[in-house]
This record gives sequence, C-alpha cells and structure tokens, in this order.
Amino acid sequence: MTITSTQTGLSPQQQETFLREGYLVVEDLFTDADLQPVIGEINEEVTRRAGEAVSAGELSSVFAEAGFERQLTLISRETDKVARSIWNGILCGPAIFNLIRHPKLLDVAESLCGPELIASSVYRLRPKIPHYGFGAVPWHQDSGYFEPYCDKALVLTVWLPLVDATPENGCLEVIPRKHQGEVAAHTTHAPTGYLVIREDAMPQGPSVLAPVRKGGALLLTNRTPHASGLNTTDIVRWSMDLRYQSAALPTNAAIPRLDGESVPSPERGVPVACYPPEADFLVRSRLRPHAVVTDPAEFQRLRTTHQARPVTDRWRLTDTPFWNVRGQ
Repeated sequence: MTITSTQTGLSPQQQETFLREGYLVVEDLFTDADLQPVIGEINEEVTRRAGEAVSAGELSSVFAEAGFERQLTLISRETDKVARSIWNGILCGPAIFNLIRHPKLLDVAESLCGPELIASSVYRLRPKIPHYGFGAVPWHQDSGYFEPYCDKALVLTVWLPLVDATPENGCLEVIPRKHQGEVAAHTTHAPTGYLVIREDAMPQGPSVLAPVRKGGALLLTNRTPHASGLNTTDIVRWSMDLRYQSAALPTNAAIPRLDGESVPSPERGVPVACYPPEADFLVRSRLRPHAVVTDPAEFQRLRTTHQARPVTDRWRLTDTPFWNVRGQ
C-alpha cells in the first residue's frame, strides 16, 4: 500500500493502513538534497577502503569513475572485502547519524511509536551487490532476532533506499496482514546464516512486492514477514534500515526511566533491551530532552564501545551468532 507522505508525520489514514496491512510505502519523504550527505559519506568510505585494498595488492583500482551506483559492483568482482567492511552498522559517521535523527523520519516514527522515541540499535546499511551470493534474504520476521518480551510491541523498521529499489535489483517483498499473530518459528538458512521462517511455519497468503523510489521509505512492523531477492542489474541496490521504538519498551539507552516504563528484571523476564547486542539512544523526547543524543561523536562512541550481549537464543541456535547476520 502506497500513500504520499505529509510533512508532519503520518496521517490517520496512513496509520490505519500501516496497522492493518503491517507495512506502508511512503513516497517522497526525502529530497535528493536530504540524502546526498549520506550518499557522499558512504561513497567516501568505499573509495577510502578500496584505496587500502589497492595498496595491499587486493584490488586493481578504486573504480571511482563508476559512481555511487556502480563502484562497489566493480570492486566486488575482484574482492568482497570492501563490501564486508561497511556492511550492517559498521559505518557511524555524522551524516548517517543526522539521517537517523532527521525530523522527517522522527515525525513518521512518532506517529506510530509515540513522542518518547528511541532509535533502536539495529540500524543497518545494505549494499545489495549484483549477483552476490549473500544478496537474497529469505522470509523472516525481525522479531525472530529480538527478545521475545518485545514481540507484541512495535519496533518500527524504516527501510530507506538510496537508489530506486525495484523488483530487478531486489526490492523487499512482504506478506500483508500476517503481523497480528505469534512470531513464526525460525531456523538458520544455510549457507548465509540468516534466520528464515521454517517451512512448516510459513504464514499463508499472497505476497506483495514493495518497490520504493529513492526518497521514499517502506515501513514495516517487527512481525511482518518479508524477504528480498537477488539483484540482477549492474547497480548496487543501496539501502538503509533504521528502527525506532517507544522509550516505554526495554532499552539500554542511558536515560532516566519514567513511571510505567520497562525496567530490566530477570525475575519478571524483562530484558535490558529489545536487542541487547548494540546500543540504543534517545532520539526525541518532550519529558527528558536533556537525555536526547545530539552529538555525532556520542553516536560513534555508542556504536564502537558498547559491550555486546547476545539476544535470547529463542531458536536454540547456539552455534550461530545470529544477531550478527541480519539482512534485508
């Protein structure tokens, strides 16, 4: 379901659609100018790391002339070291931080999660490289990676393409209206290590492709089944997925807790966070604005110094560090 965005968050119609369908495509949320700082920051890192690979004799060229959409394609034909070095939440520069806390995004997140807003630790950069073996991501629900305590709450995914996401380059596919029940049983997907919904637990119903133009976003609940196919084009399907939740839920953000908010308690089964391995932070607040993180250096410190804790091994996959391999 696609609805054009407003400038002040989601309309009641958009909220109703999202809650009913489990997903929503919001078009024209950002301008090219809004996204260019992030694209420039990523491009600079790719070129810098490619230069190191050239110096090490692992790569013939940085391929800078190929531009943002094709540079990593050419690099990855010779080595996947550069792609792996920026995958997931490794990059944490000022432009990425400023995108996570962009007012347009926070307005959308507040519409669904409330005004006391946590930026979940699970932010990811996704370069889906053409014909790359780890590019296709099997059917899963994000809650499969989270603490079970948070299953019935909303941990909002904002899936944000930095190029047009199409069926040909591996846009997401969702199964609408299957987010109200229990989290399906998952297992590991060989050889990628991703979690995948078990065949005998797969939600029944037609799936829907969800292409998103650059500047738009796909919103998902943490229980919406989704997957993505291979990129069969010659450009990288660059995307980010950002997550937001109410500060009332378990969080490891360093904030004063308010009455009624979840406080970690092993006796009551309350975890330290919905996703303990990485650091949450408060990104918007009316009641404790002094605790909002506004400094890019603090964001970088949180990303690089947080002591990882594995999530509950709800699927008994003790041999797989599965909280490290999330993908879309």
